[in-house]
Amino acid sequence: MAKQDKSITTIRGAIKRLVLVALCACIISTLGLSLTGCKLSRGLKASSKEITEAELARLVSIAIMSEKNVTEAYESIPESQLDGLTYSVFAEYCSVLRRSSQAHGTIKAFRILNDTEKAEYFAQIDSSDNENFELIEVYGDLDVVELCYTKDRDPKAPPVRFAIEHKNNSYILSSDYITDSMFAYSYINHYFEMIDENNIVGLESVIKSSYNSDIYLNAVVSEKAAYIADYYKMKVMTSTNNYELKLFSPTHISYEIPQVLSEYNDTIFSKTVDLYLYKNGAFCIKDDMPSILSELRLYRNGESKLRMGSTYSRSELQRLMGDPVVSIYSQGVATIAFRGLTIRLAVDDEKWTSGRLYSVTIRNSNEYTLGTDVYVGMNVSELLLIYPMFDECGYKSSFKNFDGEFILAFEFDDRGNVSRIDLGELVG
Repeated sequence: MAKQDKSITTIRGAIKRLVLVALCACIISTLGLSLTGCKLSRGLKASSKEITEAELARLVSIAIMSEKNVTEAYESIPESQLDGLTYSVFAEYCSVLRRSSQAHGTIKAFRILNDTEKAEYFAQIDSSDNENFELIEVYGDLDVVELCYTKDRDPKAPPVRFAIEHKNNSYILSSDYITDSMFAYSYINHYFEMIDENNIVGLESVIKSSYNSDIYLNAVVSEKAAYIADYYKMKVMTSTNNYELKLFSPTHISYEIPQVLSEYNDTIFSKTVDLYLYKNGAFCIKDDMPSILSELRLYRNGESKLRMGSTYSRSELQRLMGDPVVSIYSQGVATIAFRGLTIRLAVDDEKWTSGRLYSVTIRNSNEYTLGTDVYVGMNVSELLLIYPMFDECGYKSSFKNFDGEFILAFEFDDRGNVSRIDLGELVG
């Protein structure tokens, strides 16, 4: 498939211009080693004669191996096989791959992936959402080169790979593929920089293209940015320069963050942050994180009435909530319905005198709220101003108090308004 004309994509064009200014300032002058066939050797002489795919892969590999080799490697590639790729972008591209390569050790060779391996690699890159996100095939007929090491210090680290395009019976370094890879790389790293600097305005501008539905008002995106910055400050234990680059391509960049605290700070896990390229040229950052809730209580007409997990007598419930419409006992559960509200308590028997509150459901009533500001009838955008990440976790999250852990979930009508609120104890 031919590469689409990017001139129609205003957002992407603006990003490219900004990144080019930064990249063109990074000129690296060097000397170097070379690879012969697939092995290392010295003594490469510049030539204008078209070179083979193996020779082209070798030159890129030596440029990745050492910064000192970049100039000689670049000058040894015929202009026709550079495809308009500038020295500065080539040097920066090799620098990124060099940093990833350091985990493995000393480069000794390279290999070209077979068709099966290549298909598996491209499947990792491509999003399952083919309708909205760009596929790697848009960059033409690509072969994939993988670096090999004398003694791999970390075989579990992601392999270091780059692409060579087969075009018009020749092999080239695709300028589009490499330059666009650097744009994507710069974009996601700018995201991390804005988080590190706690720059909410800058972070808001970075993530805005990830949220293109009408529900994402500017105020919602701003709340998301503030939440992301706070989350990283409280939960992410790994410094930015220790994030691990797992995938590096123009349509998908993936980082792994090794040490992140769980929601309740009781375990440490790793998390992945992905950047994808929309077909319209904008970037989408997928950075899953929980929506951390504080304890919620049931309010009636603006006054706090019931606390999840607490035990209430019949007389207390009547004083706090008034007379129910119906009260039913079944298998150790008392279900009490008020107009627009149903609560459930765990009780001993049918003649219960007190019970432990473990479930609340609010429907079609503005008399009852969770806290002072969560109510049936509110719009999804209003909800996201309170819980900015609820859309990322299926509008469901949890909180703990001294009496248990409770799940909060929402249902919506066709207009995006809350039609039901459920708060129930987490079982199992």
